[in-house]
Amino acid sequence: MDEMDLKAYEMIREYALRLSKRNYVTAHGGNISIRSGNTVWITRHASSLEDLQPEEVVRLRMDEPVGHDIIASTETPVHLNIYRKTSNLAVVHAHPPYAIVLSFYYDEFTPIDNEAGRVLRKVPVVEGSPGSDMLAENVANALKKYHAVIVRAHGVFTTAKFLDVAYQFMCMVEHGARIFYLTEFFKSTGKKFIAPKYF
Repeated sequence: MDEMDLKAYEMIREYALRLSKRNYVTAHGGNISIRSGNTVWITRHASSLEDLQPEEVVRLRMDEPVGHDIIASTETPVHLNIYRKTSNLAVVHAHPPYAIVLSFYYDEFTPIDNEAGRVLRKVPVVEGSPGSDMLAENVANALKKYHAVIVRAHGVFTTAKFLDVAYQFMCMVEHGARIFYLTEFFKSTGKKFIAPKYF
């Protein structure tokens, strides 16, 4: 492992651990990648984000296949298509529960809390099987306009120029989804919803 591989691993490992501590991933779910030029580092298929090892971050090329393609994350086609269609350099994919719950009832999610509402504006919900060409197209097309997208019954993809920002977007999606869910619960009990005057 050369110096660049080590730096990529350390960066990805930090945010993999953060996702795990927040319970946004379970067992071997979720994946993270970062890009520099035509080089992409991505978590390996079936790797555990809660205890990511150096050999579980693999280096790929955008412009040609390499030996590690076969062991990279199942969602590699989605990550690569996001990089092809946007100028971003980091992608985070996780399975935060409240966002997934909303995906069963809505075709898009508009956060009602101040932070997520101002930053994310709207989060579309798309369809597609994990790792499929359909999913790669639907996710990448949505992320050309938005910071985050929810895949129905599956999870959330976020992207940004920097990994810490992509992680922040993931947190905003789930925080906003949880607030929305709880707000809908209180409305169902007959409580009056008081909309903020300054947003």
